[in-house]
Amino acid sequence: MTAVSSVATERDPIFEQWNADCYLADYYSCIEAEEEHTLQFLVRQLRSLRVGSRVLEFGIGPTLHHLLPVIPYAGEIHVADLLPANLEAIRRWQVQEAGAHNWNRFTHRVLQMEGIIKPTVLQMQRREALTRRLITQRLLGDARCAEPLGSAHHRQYDCVLSCYCADSAVSCKLQWRHYLRNIASLLKPGGLFIIAALRNCRAYKVGNQFFPAAAIDENDILECFASLGVGNDIAVEVQQVPEQQHLGFNSVVLAAATFPLAHLGANSRQ
Repeated sequence: MTAVSSVATERDPIFEQWNADCYLADYYSCIEAEEEHTLQFLVRQLRSLRVGSRVLEFGIGPTLHHLLPVIPYAGEIHVADLLPANLEAIRRWQVQEAGAHNWNRFTHRVLQMEGIIKPTVLQMQRREALTRRLITQRLLGDARCAEPLGSAHHRQYDCVLSCYCADSAVSCKLQWRHYLRNIASLLKPGGLFIIAALRNCRAYKVGNQFFPAAAIDENDILECFASLGVGNDIAVEVQQVPEQQHLGFNSVVLAAATFPLAHLGANSRQ
């Protein structure tokens, strides 16, 4: 599989300091509390997704774990990120390159959440092998753009995941809403949109560097969804993670919404 550079991106200067390996070491050496909550939420919400769905994770970072609960329902997965270094981390894992991050403990935990009390090594290997196979495109993406995957990319998705993405890239709620609306435009009418965000966080720490956050909460998400035409078909959870205060946040907000048959951007792509 070849990575596709489908949108020209101009990196925010603050992300010149971004280090994918440092981020993986700080947040994914074990299953932190916020990821336990996030994975459980994904497992529950994805049950409504039809088998064979086309799925996009926008703002995947250098991580794979949020895709693991998607696999039983996906027919094809695309992943997108602003930073080539993050997509390179995905490629390294896909081809099982030496030194790629090990996601085994996350695979094991997701299988447990799905009802397999004692996952075997073979079951874990099968889930990861299928994940590698289903990721068919790695795309450069920029949520600042009205067409986040570029004007040449005309596909829409049955499900879009965007976890700790838009909220963790800007310091302004107005910008966050703009980003989220652009990401949501990639959904098919009737598609499932799932997001996770740091709650009331203004900056989060990776290594010795702080990165901006938009300090959003559940009310901001509900207001943004309403502006996109989403009615009552919304699930929102707030989870406390006080043990992460030293990293700049102490709670997260998780949300899932089934978008109406007509919504912002729904007619812009086939």
